[in-house]
Amino acid sequence: MKKGFGFVIKILPATEIYLKGDNHAVLLLHSFTSHTRDMKKVATELNKKGYTCYAPLYSGHGQTPEQLLQYNVNDWWQDVIKAYQFLKNEGFQKITVIGLSIGGIFALRLAQFKKIEHVIVLSVPIDRDPERLKKRIIDYANNYKKIEEKSALQISHELEVFHQMPLDSLIEFQEFIRSTIQGLDKITIPSAIFYGIQDDKLYSISAYTIYKNVNSSEKLIKGFKQSKHLMTLGKDQTEIINEIFGFIDK
Repeated sequence: MKKGFGFVIKILPATEIYLKGDNHAVLLLHSFTSHTRDMKKVATELNKKGYTCYAPLYSGHGQTPEQLLQYNVNDWWQDVIKAYQFLKNEGFQKITVIGLSIGGIFALRLAQFKKIEHVIVLSVPIDRDPERLKKRIIDYANNYKKIEEKSALQISHELEVFHQMPLDSLIEFQEFIRSTIQGLDKITIPSAIFYGIQDDKLYSISAYTIYKNVNSSEKLIKGFKQSKHLMTLGKDQTEIINEIFGFIDK
């Protein structure tokens, strides 16, 4: 619909991805404030090589920004647990997990408590300030509403609820990340840690911290020259997918 006629563009909600292949399943976990598009190309390409690929959608993600405020990190962690159990219920004994950003935190946590074949993480933070997390949500809401072609006045009004949101759940989010990083020594399975060289310096520091602290006898760390934060959607996408395939297909 054209802007100025009192209409707002409707953005279709995101959905989970489930591509059936052989008896080795890959669980793909997207980033915070994003959705399964982060993992669509990776899932498609791995499925072409025979892998079953499942990318769940976290509660409140891939919908209107207001939906996001109804959930917290524990809800999203339960979504991950349910996704893992879904694959187990489907009969898969071999499950590899791949996670981007907060999806990488979930992947590392899953590797500490569940039977996993490999863990591969991309653009993972070892800490996150609650104020920065709040800004991330506000920026996401602002961009979403601009895509809807809402007026500046309407956007300003609708963002008030985001500016007023308390930090409690985001402090809990930070604690979740920290406790996951503290448990890295529990990880002994093959582990690959990727980061974008064009991303914030925090992520290369985080990558080396994770690499140093996992107890895996088989581990890999690699930076990608043309990658920013959403590595699976960037210019190194093909190289990253090839690295993932090479790591899990040994």
